[in-house]
Amino acid sequence: MTKEISIYVPVFNGEKTIKQCLDSIFNQTLIPNKILVINDNSTDNTKKILDDYSNDIEVINNKKNEGVSSSRLLAVNYLKTKYIASIDADVVLSKDWLSRVYHSLEKNSATLVGGKLYEKYVNKPCNYWRSLRLRQNWGEKDILNPNFIFGCNNILNTTNLDLSKIYKHDHEYFRLNGDDTELCKFLRKKNFDLYYDSSAVCFHLQDDNYETLASRYWRYVFYGDGLKKRNLFKTLKNIIRQIKKTFFWILEDLIKLRFSLLSVNFMILYYLIKIDLKKFQENNE
Repeated sequence: MTKEISIYVPVFNGEKTIKQCLDSIFNQTLIPNKILVINDNSTDNTKKILDDYSNDIEVINNKKNEGVSSSRLLAVNYLKTKYIASIDADVVLSKDWLSRVYHSLEKNSATLVGGKLYEKYVNKPCNYWRSLRLRQNWGEKDILNPNFIFGCNNILNTTNLDLSKIYKHDHEYFRLNGDDTELCKFLRKKNFDLYYDSSAVCFHLQDDNYETLASRYWRYVFYGDGLKKRNLFKTLKNIIRQIKKTFFWILEDLIKLRFSLLSVNFMILYYLIKIDLKKFQENNE
């Protein structure tokens, strides 16, 4: 155990995975000084599960759902250690994950280090599709200053940082997505280094179906599009663009003999169109 390191887990309705997540923290070769969970007003059995760990963790229960970026801002300002690690509630760590990101942080004089996340259930087509097209790692080689460090698993050196300003939560984008890229933009602007450590392995427990995967992908498209409201022109433009993208996905999967993904491509397109039309309708009611 080291007094310099703490770790936090933001969670919202994580009853299916939070126990595995916490157990993987307790099984680390390097034990953090404090484990903090930010329960973002979960409505399932998350709080009950957390109560079983009351002697070993600290829990902050938000009175309303604030979003992941707000939970991160709360956590980094609440914890007082020099190093603050973070993992998502649907992530399980390999036993030496914390040791590796910590030593990588020190060795490379970096301010933020992230590890390599694999999808756990790639035997299922939707999860396999996500591992290819919504991948949350930078591959098999270490990288100094990658485009950004994924928010699902990382460690932050808080030295010389104004922690009150590093996370934003002023609109919908930061409630559901985008906190990781914005944090990295902030750090790079201040000339702090980022580092991707491919040896620090963890696993994503997310298990999607067609509809949840399409919703997840739609959020990436929506936020990448600058949160533009879905008027008729924008809706039709997005649908045409997605049809083209789906065609190339199908072609790629045929060439690489990934036949199990063909139905996923079609269903993702179906649900994306359905979501886009629904958002267009909501914006015009």
